[in-house]
Formats: sequence, structure tokens, C-alpha cells
Amino acid sequence: MREVVLKITMPDNWVKDITAKYPVPIKFKECMPHGDSGGRGLIEIDNIFGITDDIIKDIEEHAEVCRVDITSLNDGSVLGSVITDKCAACRALTGSECFLTSALSLGDGSVEWKLITGGEGSLIHLIDNLETNGCKVELKSTIDLNRTNMLTKRQEEIIHAAFQKGYYNCPKRITIKKLAEIFDVSQSTMGEILQRGERKIISDHFSR
Repeated sequence: MREVVLKITMPDNWVKDITAKYPVPIKFKECMPHGDSGGRGLIEIDNIFGITDDIIKDIEEHAEVCRVDITSLNDGSVLGSVITDKCAACRALTGSECFLTSALSLGDGSVEWKLITGGEGSLIHLIDNLETNGCKVELKSTIDLNRTNMLTKRQEEIIHAAFQKGYYNCPKRITIKKLAEIFDVSQSTMGEILQRGERKIISDHFSR
């Protein structure tokens, strides 16, 4: 299995039109086919410039968008479902052995997909399907997944907690001693867990 990043430029669609008008990235939490040729996406839009209402209005009025269900979050960002009558990328993903883990719109109208590949040849098959459906595809990065570059569940849990509680802030908002108390381990053990996890993250970044 590999983690792969693809840059996908789809035929004219609502994502391309909206991101060309607004400088706010659209995060896709999930993408799936809908109906015979459409797609359904769970999106999140940060309220960076206070224009989420304008963005949602334009999405709702786009010709290929059938339905939009939006929920406003406490920080002003929005989470919502967008159903379209056509989605070339969603159709290509259908039946593939690749797993979409995240997607983010880019300023040039394209979308960056992060994927985990399945069986041998699954990536080639997906790219062929995308291109057959009229998409332009650029392979940005690929990395083999193995035990040396994947965080363990424990490492991920602790590093996530450390980040959320301000351990990586400057100045720190929580000490390693307090983190150790929270997870009921010694300070030396906590330091080792953080160091090994951080090493994997840094190694992963520079191997791309």
C-alpha cells in the first residue's frame, strides 16, 4: 500500500468556478457517487474572510448543483453536503481499490487528493479512469506505507493531545510532566514516545 497525492483538474464544474471566484480553499471530507452520473461531497469551508454566506449562495445557484445542506459551526466555518448531477472524479473513484483520505481545492481550480492505494495496479487503474472521464491528473508524491513511517495508535493519540494542549506552542502551554501525568506514564517514557513519533513525522515529510 502507498500514500499518494494527486493533483486533479476536472472538466468545468462547480468547484473550479467557485474557487476561481473566491480565495478560500474547500476541504472535502468525503466524496461519493450519487445517482447515475452525479456526486455527493461532504465539504468544510473555513470562515477566513467572513464570506462563507456568499460562497454557499453561489454554490447553491450553480447550474450543476442539485442540493446543498449546510450547518454553521461555532467558529464561523461551515460543514455541508453538496449533491451534483455530474462528477467525473466521483465516477472514476467508484469501484477503484483506492481510498480517498482527504481532498482540498487549490487556487487554480484543481483539487488535491490524498489517497491510500489498494491492490497492485489500483493507482494506474484510478488514473486511467480519471483521464477517461476528462480529468487531467498529476502525480505529486507517493510513499510506501510500512511500520517505519506510520505512527502507532498510541503515538498518534499522544502527539495529537500534545498538539491540542499547546505542547508545541512557543511558549509551551503544557509541560511534558503534565502530559506524562495525563497518560499515566513516566516523563522519560513520554519523552521517548514523542521523540519517536516526531521522528516518523519528519522522516515522512522529507521523504516525499
